[in-house]
Amino acid sequence: MEIILAKTAGFCMGVKRAMQIASQTALKNESQVYTCGPLIHNPQAVEYLKKQGVESLSDWRSINSGTLIIRAHGMPAQDIEEMKARGLNIVDATCPHVVTSQRQIKKYADLGYFIVIIGDKDHPEILSLQSFADQQRFRVISSLQQAKELDKLDQIMIIAQTTFNAEEFAEIADALSRKAKQAVVCNSICQATSERQQEVQKLAANADAVIVVGGKASANTRRLAEIAASICSRTHHIETEEELEGIDLTGVKKLAITAGASTPDFITEKVIEHIRKNF
Repeated sequence: MEIILAKTAGFCMGVKRAMQIASQTALKNESQVYTCGPLIHNPQAVEYLKKQGVESLSDWRSINSGTLIIRAHGMPAQDIEEMKARGLNIVDATCPHVVTSQRQIKKYADLGYFIVIIGDKDHPEILSLQSFADQQRFRVISSLQQAKELDKLDQIMIIAQTTFNAEEFAEIADALSRKAKQAVVCNSICQATSERQQEVQKLAANADAVIVVGGKASANTRRLAEIAASICSRTHHIETEEELEGIDLTGVKKLAITAGASTPDFITEKVIEHIRKNF
């Protein structure tokens, strides 16, 4: 079996930066270090940080002291203000691409534009982004159908979750632009996401099976799996090598493997090692 590993597999810049910030913060601080929810959407990476002394909180309001790291996805502006008011020591690990989106939303909201954010409405990044809009003049949508249902507007600013599907975003943004007198489209999908999506399309088209490695809660990993599955029916999304036990790779001569932007290299390496030993 030929195994082809995607060149873009693994940590993107924003995730690598967040992991480094968390590790360095744990080393420097004598007080307890926390993250507001998982720093990144990968259970194994979160467990790794826990061993270094970084605890993931489901509710940051449960603490009154210590150091709090803002996750790579960012956090709502009002939450950050409340953290400061409580006197918590804050370390910001928000991905720079997300910070750019936050600033763009605030800029156009201040200019009176209606903000449309395209993405998963319950995703932490979306919850952060929408907090920078006028709370009476924004909408979160996730599909072309929802775009068509929006009323016509004078001024509209269109932006997406940084890990959204690039092709879907272009289609939705075009439909929204035709509904407004004046439309500004901010291409906020990060380059790393676009490159991963483009590469997995090519790999899936030339492989007998595809394995996508990464957290099940990771939006960018799920989208890689969705793109691959639309091209290659034998696509499998797994978190660790243990899940390979339930996968049938009979007859597979060419196997493509990629990994989400929040997947540590050591996990992907274990998957490849397991396949070489057992298939």
